[in-house]
Amino acid sequence: MQNKLTYAKFGKFAEGGMASLTSIVLGDGTRALLRELHTAKILSFKDHGRFRFGTKVRSMLSPHPNIVNSLEIGYHGLRPYEIIELLEGQNLKALVNNHSETLQKHMLFILVEAAEALAWVHQNGFMHLDVKPENFLVKESGGGLPIVKLTDFDLSKKSDDNGPYPQPGTPNYMAPEQFKEKKAYQSSDVFAFCLMMYRIVTGKAAFVADTKKKLLHLQASSVQTARHPQDIDPTLNPALCAILMKGLSKKRELRYPDMMALAMELKKKVESIHI
Repeated sequence: MQNKLTYAKFGKFAEGGMASLTSIVLGDGTRALLRELHTAKILSFKDHGRFRFGTKVRSMLSPHPNIVNSLEIGYHGLRPYEIIELLEGQNLKALVNNHSETLQKHMLFILVEAAEALAWVHQNGFMHLDVKPENFLVKESGGGLPIVKLTDFDLSKKSDDNGPYPQPGTPNYMAPEQFKEKKAYQSSDVFAFCLMMYRIVTGKAAFVADTKKKLLHLQASSVQTARHPQDIDPTLNPALCAILMKGLSKKRELRYPDMMALAMELKKKVESIHI
């Protein structure tokens, strides 16, 4: 990454809460994305630092087959940016909502690939802390196995940066300790991943309530457990259900300690699991 990439801007791609994304074409003809911190956030110490740290984390994790890889990081004046690869596909949330045939056909493969992405994050000494379906991209590959990649590292932290402090993230995918103790661990990513996996496997949320406040109370509670997946679908494989329920343990010490452990368990079981 020592030589700056040359590129031509191709047009606006998307707007996120933290950054704007522009489609670009690199000098060799490769399409990519330019991701820049919103100008209104440049002078915010918290937002600037969070974005910049996230770009460094992605760069350190690249290249990896399950990461939306970093091609370059730097500054345009005072504005930090990163150039990242473009994966032309949909996120997992869209696939779930659209009852995707690809997701149904390759569900276990997609889950294993997503688990491998987070395992790589954890293996390198980080927590992602924004694990949710929107941050996993899936590209179909002409009838073969899909490509699955993790993105958005703006909330990432070192694995020993546990708190206590107010925890950023998406509340529907946060672990009890993030609510109650204001602390986060790699096992918090495990809890979030299993909330996501539960929804993909069963088609339902692990915790159900008639208001968002009640829902988050159930999720944060140290005693309220998730519904057993077989209560929703009795045909689900017991081995897969056991992985889910262990990952959704409210007591952190009863969960998988990190995504390496969960990914290993999921891969060992995957040949015998049939949904």
